[in-house]
Amino acid sequence: MRQESPHSKADCRRFYKIGLIRGNSLWRYTDRSISISGTVLIFFNPQLPYIWESLSDNQTGFLCVFDEVFFTKKMKENIGQLPMFRAGGEPVYFLTAGQDGVVSGIFNRMLDELSSDYVYKYDLLRNYVTELIHFALKKRSTMENNDKYVGMWVTADGYIRHELLPGGRYDEARGNRKSAYQGSYKLTGDHIDYKDDTGFTADGDFRDGVLYHAGMVLYREEKRS
Repeated sequence: MRQESPHSKADCRRFYKIGLIRGNSLWRYTDRSISISGTVLIFFNPQLPYIWESLSDNQTGFLCVFDEVFFTKKMKENIGQLPMFRAGGEPVYFLTAGQDGVVSGIFNRMLDELSSDYVYKYDLLRNYVTELIHFALKKRSTMENNDKYVGMWVTADGYIRHELLPGGRYDEARGNRKSAYQGSYKLTGDHIDYKDDTGFTADGDFRDGVLYHAGMVLYREEKRS
Protein backbone atom coordinates (compact mmCIF):
# COMPACT_ATOMS: atom_id res chain seq x y z
CA MET A 1 0.00 0.00 0.00
CA ARG A 2 1.23 3.49 -0.74
CA GLN A 3 0.10 7.09 -0.59
CA GLU A 4 0.06 8.62 -4.04
CA SER A 5 -1.44 10.96 -6.59
CA PRO A 6 -3.45 8.76 -9.01
CA HIS A 7 -2.77 9.04 -12.73
CA SER A 8 -4.39 8.03 -16.02
CA LYS A 9 -3.67 4.43 -16.84
CA ALA A 10 -5.34 1.38 -18.35
CA ASP A 11 -4.59 -1.49 -16.00
CA CYS A 12 -5.65 -5.10 -16.47
CA ARG A 13 -2.97 -6.67 -14.31
CA ARG A 14 -3.43 -9.12 -11.48
CA PHE A 15 -3.78 -6.64 -8.63
CA TYR A 16 -6.87 -5.64 -6.73
CA LYS A 17 -6.84 -2.04 -5.54
CA ILE A 18 -8.73 0.04 -3.02
CA GLY A 19 -8.22 3.78 -3.22
CA LEU A 20 -9.17 6.95 -1.41
CA ILE A 21 -8.89 9.67 -4.05
CA ARG A 22 -9.46 13.41 -3.73
CA GLY A 23 -9.89 15.73 -6.72
CA ASN A 24 -11.54 15.76 -10.13
CA SER A 25 -11.29 12.80 -12.46
CA LEU A 26 -13.09 10.68 -15.03
CA TRP A 27 -13.32 6.95 -14.52
CA ARG A 28 -14.21 4.59 -17.39
CA TYR A 29 -15.15 1.11 -16.31
CA THR A 30 -16.38 -1.60 -18.71
CA ASP A 31 -19.29 0.22 -20.45
CA ARG A 32 -19.69 3.05 -17.91
CA SER A 33 -18.17 6.48 -17.33
CA ILE A 34 -18.31 8.25 -13.96
CA SER A 35 -17.34 11.89 -13.44
CA ILE A 36 -15.83 12.40 -10.00
CA SER A 37 -15.51 15.61 -8.02
CA GLY A 38 -14.55 15.55 -4.37
CA THR A 39 -13.47 12.49 -2.42
CA VAL A 40 -14.25 8.88 -3.31
CA LEU A 41 -13.55 5.42 -1.99
CA ILE A 42 -13.00 3.31 -5.09
CA PHE A 43 -12.42 -0.39 -5.78
CA PHE A 44 -10.59 -1.92 -8.75
CA ASN A 45 -10.99 -5.52 -9.93
CA PRO A 46 -8.07 -6.78 -12.10
CA GLN A 47 -10.51 -8.85 -14.17
CA LEU A 48 -12.41 -5.73 -15.30
CA PRO A 49 -10.60 -3.20 -17.53
CA TYR A 50 -10.72 0.45 -16.56
CA ILE A 51 -9.15 3.80 -17.39
CA TRP A 52 -8.63 6.52 -14.78
CA GLU A 53 -8.19 10.05 -16.15
CA SER A 54 -7.08 12.77 -13.75
CA LEU A 55 -8.72 16.16 -14.38
CA SER A 56 -6.91 18.14 -11.69
CA ASP A 57 -3.27 18.70 -10.77
CA ASN A 58 -3.66 18.34 -7.03
CA GLN A 59 -5.11 14.87 -6.59
CA THR A 60 -4.14 13.20 -3.34
CA GLY A 61 -5.10 10.08 -1.48
CA PHE A 62 -4.12 6.51 -0.72
CA LEU A 63 -3.95 3.31 -2.73
CA CYS A 64 -3.87 -0.21 -1.31
CA VAL A 65 -2.65 -2.81 -3.82
CA PHE A 66 -2.85 -6.57 -3.31
CA ASP A 67 -3.36 -9.83 -5.21
CA GLU A 68 -5.32 -12.99 -4.45
CA VAL A 69 -2.42 -14.46 -2.48
CA PHE A 70 -3.12 -11.81 0.14
CA PHE A 71 -6.59 -13.22 0.82
CA THR A 72 -7.64 -16.06 3.03
CA LYS A 73 -9.40 -18.96 1.28
CA LYS A 74 -12.82 -17.69 2.36
CA MET A 75 -12.10 -14.19 1.07
CA LYS A 76 -10.92 -15.58 -2.28
CA GLU A 77 -14.18 -17.48 -2.70
CA ASN A 78 -16.38 -14.46 -1.99
CA ILE A 79 -14.59 -11.39 -3.30
CA GLY A 80 -15.95 -11.68 -6.84
CA GLN A 81 -19.51 -11.58 -5.47
CA LEU A 82 -19.06 -8.34 -3.55
CA PRO A 83 -20.87 -5.38 -5.18
CA MET A 84 -17.72 -3.24 -5.31
CA PHE A 85 -15.73 -5.88 -7.21
CA ARG A 86 -18.27 -7.69 -9.40
CA ALA A 87 -19.10 -6.73 -12.98
CA GLY A 88 -22.04 -4.34 -13.06
CA GLY A 89 -21.60 -3.51 -9.38
CA GLU A 90 -20.90 -0.22 -7.60
CA PRO A 91 -17.14 0.42 -7.39
CA VAL A 92 -17.29 4.16 -6.54
CA TYR A 93 -18.50 5.61 -3.22
CA PHE A 94 -18.57 9.39 -2.73
CA LEU A 95 -17.49 10.50 0.74
CA THR A 96 -18.33 13.44 2.93
CA ALA A 97 -15.55 15.27 4.79
CA GLY A 98 -16.34 13.25 7.91
CA GLN A 99 -16.26 9.96 6.02
CA ASP A 100 -12.97 11.01 4.42
CA GLY A 101 -11.56 11.33 7.93
CA VAL A 102 -12.76 7.85 8.92
CA VAL A 103 -11.41 6.15 5.78
CA SER A 104 -8.14 8.11 5.89
CA GLY A 105 -7.71 6.84 9.44
CA ILE A 106 -7.94 3.24 8.24
CA PHE A 107 -5.35 3.84 5.52
CA ASN A 108 -3.01 5.59 7.96
CA ARG A 109 -3.24 2.64 10.34
CA MET A 110 -2.32 0.39 7.42
CA LEU A 111 0.74 2.53 6.68
CA ASP A 112 1.77 2.41 10.33
CA GLU A 113 1.38 -1.36 10.41
CA LEU A 114 3.40 -1.86 7.22
CA SER A 115 6.40 -0.19 8.82
CA SER A 116 6.10 -2.19 12.04
CA ASP A 117 7.92 -5.41 12.89
CA TYR A 118 4.81 -7.07 14.33
CA VAL A 119 4.85 -10.76 13.41
CA TYR A 120 1.15 -10.86 12.51
CA LYS A 121 0.95 -7.51 10.75
CA TYR A 122 -0.44 -9.00 7.53
CA ASP A 123 -3.33 -10.48 9.46
CA LEU A 124 -4.03 -6.98 10.75
CA LEU A 125 -3.74 -5.56 7.22
CA ARG A 126 -6.31 -8.09 6.00
CA ASN A 127 -8.60 -6.88 8.78
CA TYR A 128 -8.14 -3.27 7.62
CA VAL A 129 -8.97 -4.26 4.02
CA THR A 130 -12.08 -6.02 5.32
CA GLU A 131 -12.96 -2.88 7.30
CA LEU A 132 -12.80 -0.80 4.10
CA ILE A 133 -15.05 -3.30 2.33
CA HIS A 134 -17.59 -3.24 5.16
CA PHE A 135 -17.50 0.57 5.23
CA ALA A 136 -18.49 0.56 1.54
CA LEU A 137 -21.16 -2.11 2.09
CA LYS A 138 -22.76 -0.06 4.87
CA LYS A 139 -22.63 3.06 2.70
CA ARG A 140 -24.20 1.12 -0.17
CA SER A 141 -27.07 0.11 2.10
CA THR A 142 -27.66 3.78 2.92
CA MET A 143 -27.46 4.67 -0.77
CA GLU A 144 -30.13 2.09 -1.61
CA ASN A 145 -32.43 3.63 1.00
CA ASN A 146 -31.89 7.03 -0.63
CA ASP A 147 -32.61 5.89 -4.19
CA LYS A 148 -36.22 7.07 -4.11
CA TYR A 149 -35.02 10.69 -4.24
CA VAL A 150 -32.11 10.29 -6.67
CA GLY A 151 -32.71 12.16 -9.92
CA MET A 152 -33.32 15.61 -11.36
CA TRP A 153 -35.39 18.16 -9.44
CA VAL A 154 -36.37 21.41 -11.17
CA THR A 155 -38.23 24.62 -10.38
CA ALA A 156 -41.50 25.25 -12.23
CA ASP A 157 -39.81 27.69 -14.61
CA GLY A 158 -36.92 25.28 -15.28
CA TYR A 159 -34.32 27.86 -14.22
CA ILE A 160 -32.89 25.72 -11.41
CA ARG A 161 -31.98 22.12 -12.20
CA HIS A 162 -30.97 20.31 -9.05
CA GLU A 163 -29.66 16.77 -9.56
CA LEU A 164 -29.29 14.36 -6.64
CA LEU A 165 -26.69 11.82 -7.71
CA PRO A 166 -26.22 8.27 -6.42
CA GLY A 167 -23.65 8.14 -3.67
CA GLY A 168 -24.63 11.34 -1.87
CA ARG A 169 -23.47 14.04 -4.30
CA TYR A 170 -25.51 16.81 -5.91
CA ASP A 171 -24.98 19.07 -8.92
CA GLU A 172 -27.10 22.19 -9.41
CA ALA A 173 -27.37 24.26 -12.60
CA ARG A 174 -28.85 27.75 -12.71
CA GLY A 175 -29.98 29.00 -16.10
CA ASN A 176 -27.10 28.55 -18.53
CA ARG A 177 -24.58 28.17 -15.71
CA LYS A 178 -23.84 24.46 -15.36
CA SER A 179 -22.60 23.09 -12.03
CA ALA A 180 -23.21 26.40 -10.29
CA TYR A 181 -23.25 24.50 -7.00
CA GLN A 182 -21.84 21.08 -6.18
CA GLY A 183 -21.45 19.22 -2.94
CA SER A 184 -22.66 16.36 -0.79
CA TYR A 185 -26.02 15.57 0.73
CA LYS A 186 -27.36 13.31 3.45
CA LEU A 187 -30.91 12.03 3.73
CA THR A 188 -32.60 11.29 7.03
CA GLY A 189 -36.05 10.03 6.21
CA ASP A 190 -37.64 12.81 4.15
CA HIS A 191 -35.22 15.49 5.37
CA ILE A 192 -32.12 16.40 3.35
CA ASP A 193 -28.98 18.18 4.55
CA TYR A 194 -26.53 19.72 2.10
CA LYS A 195 -22.89 20.72 2.36
CA ASP A 196 -21.58 22.63 -0.64
CA ASP A 197 -17.98 22.07 -1.74
CA THR A 198 -17.27 25.71 -0.86
CA GLY A 199 -18.32 25.03 2.74
CA PHE A 200 -21.82 26.47 3.19
CA THR A 201 -24.69 24.30 4.38
CA ALA A 202 -28.42 24.13 3.68
CA ASP A 203 -31.30 21.75 4.14
CA GLY A 204 -34.72 20.86 2.80
CA ASP A 205 -37.66 18.49 3.05
CA PHE A 206 -39.58 16.22 0.70
CA ARG A 207 -43.34 16.44 1.09
CA ASP A 208 -45.83 14.72 -1.19
CA GLY A 209 -43.26 14.27 -3.94
CA VAL A 210 -42.07 17.89 -3.84
CA LEU A 211 -38.68 19.17 -2.60
CA TYR A 212 -38.78 22.33 -0.48
CA HIS A 213 -35.23 23.65 -0.28
CA ALA A 214 -33.79 27.09 0.58
CA GLY A 215 -37.04 28.89 -0.24
CA MET A 216 -37.41 27.04 -3.54
CA VAL A 217 -40.00 24.50 -4.64
CA LEU A 218 -38.65 21.77 -6.91
CA TYR A 219 -40.41 18.97 -8.74
CA ARG A 220 -39.03 15.67 -9.94
CA GLU A 221 -38.48 16.21 -13.64
CA GLU A 222 -40.14 13.10 -15.01
CA LYS A 223 -43.31 13.77 -12.99
CA ARG A 224 -43.90 17.28 -14.25
CA SER A 225 -46.76 17.77 -16.70
